Amino acid sequence: MNGLERIVNRIGDGLANICLAIAGVALAVIVVINGANVVARYLLRTPFSWAEELMLFLMILSVFAGAIAVTWRNIHIRIDTFVDRMTPVVRQTALAIGSLISIAVIAIVTFHSGRIVSLLRMLDQRSDALDAPSWIPQSFVTIGLGTIALIIAVKLVMPFLRAKDAP
Repeated sequence: MNGLERIVNRIGDGLANICLAIAGVALAVIVVINGANVVARYLLRTPFSWAEELMLFLMILSVFAGAIAVTWRNIHIRIDTFVDRMTPVVRQTALAIGSLISIAVIAIVTFHSGRIVSLLRMLDQRSDALDAPSWIPQSFVTIGLGTIALIIAVKLVMPFLRAKDAP
């Protein structure tokens, strides 16, 4: 493993760990809010009007933060029966084509999501219960997908950098 590859792996591992921590904290906060809301609803008869909205925003954050870690660690769910039966060259080609298609599709969705975030911010659209800027939870999608596309691209390029440095 060359120096650049080591640095990229350290950055990727660090990013994955940070994202897992964010996802875990978001889920823990959801549990606390939900529990407090149950107490407020059934014991105090005054539920929090903002609880469901905040829990939804935190769930979106958790999903996309977790997806970044899953992508870096390559532990996503996939059916690779056909890919496993291919010769090594065909397998590498199929995986590269799949990565390129994934990057293209995710880049398109990220671009349009970014436009939506920009529009929401420009119009100062706010959520109903929290009165929070709507662009913030929407940006979780844009940042998450953009990061996932970047990770796929880095993983696609790394073998070529490794081969270039080989004697």
